[in-house]
Amino acid sequence: MTSFKINCMLATTILLWSSAFVGIRIGLVAFTPGSLALLRFLVASVCMLLIYLNLPSCGKMHWRHRLRLLLLGMIGIGIYNICLNYGELSVSAGVASFIIGLMPVMTLLLSIFFLKERPTFKMWLGIAISFLGLSCMAFAENAHASAGHGMLAILLSALTGAVFTVRLKHYLNYYHPIKVAAWTIWGGTLFLMMFTPMLWQEIQIAPWNATLAGIYMGIFPAALAYIAWSYILNFMPASKAAIYLYTLPVVSTLLGFILLHEQPAFVSFTGGLLVLTGAFLASYQRQDLPAVLQEKPEKEIAME
Repeated sequence: MTSFKINCMLATTILLWSSAFVGIRIGLVAFTPGSLALLRFLVASVCMLLIYLNLPSCGKMHWRHRLRLLLLGMIGIGIYNICLNYGELSVSAGVASFIIGLMPVMTLLLSIFFLKERPTFKMWLGIAISFLGLSCMAFAENAHASAGHGMLAILLSALTGAVFTVRLKHYLNYYHPIKVAAWTIWGGTLFLMMFTPMLWQEIQIAPWNATLAGIYMGIFPAALAYIAWSYILNFMPASKAAIYLYTLPVVSTLLGFILLHEQPAFVSFTGGLLVLTGAFLASYQRQDLPAVLQEKPEKEIAME
């Protein structure tokens, strides 16, 4: 694959993932946070099933690992998306994406405390800068009473995403990333099934654009973008590809401005840039990049 095609695929992936933050805001006009998450991942589950069935040796994953991935999906897909959707009820798409940008920092903190990773001065400096940026955003958003609760919900979302990343690392060492993604998405969908009655009621009266937003997020940011990312990592080192993910909040902010006419306060935007700067500084050239960004040769785990 030529470098031009890889770059086009990379740009498309960044655009799709960035658009999810805007899609959530559109969907929340008619859906509650839980029902919107369920709609999105019902669609994603069907897409991933079709893809999964075409993967080689898709039946060789041990049932215990499948069960653990389902449980991880309940946390990293289910709880993550409920919290993110709830947060975006009161927080703009751009600010939400900047807060989610803290996930590499939280992953690093979890690695320090639970995996006994040795932090360097650069890591601590990056963490400090990130939380300074978060404080700036909190100060700016506190002008709106409900925004504080929204920011806390998105912070919880980032924390669950970090836990998900750390725990997923073992399985990505042995299984194809799409296999792992499929089982975690199905686990998240199972968790979200509790919102089925609510979704059934809301989808009957929802405007078409809100429903299409949920379907779009299931097909494109949740399923196809992940597949594109897997192919990108076949031709580009994970450490290099991961750098481009720091453009996600900037693109989300631009999309929010163009499509939703959202204009984040100057202090919020500055704080967001500090968050990204700190996250980049803390995680750059780490040997254990977030597991979801690593492409490993497939090597099935032996039956226990």
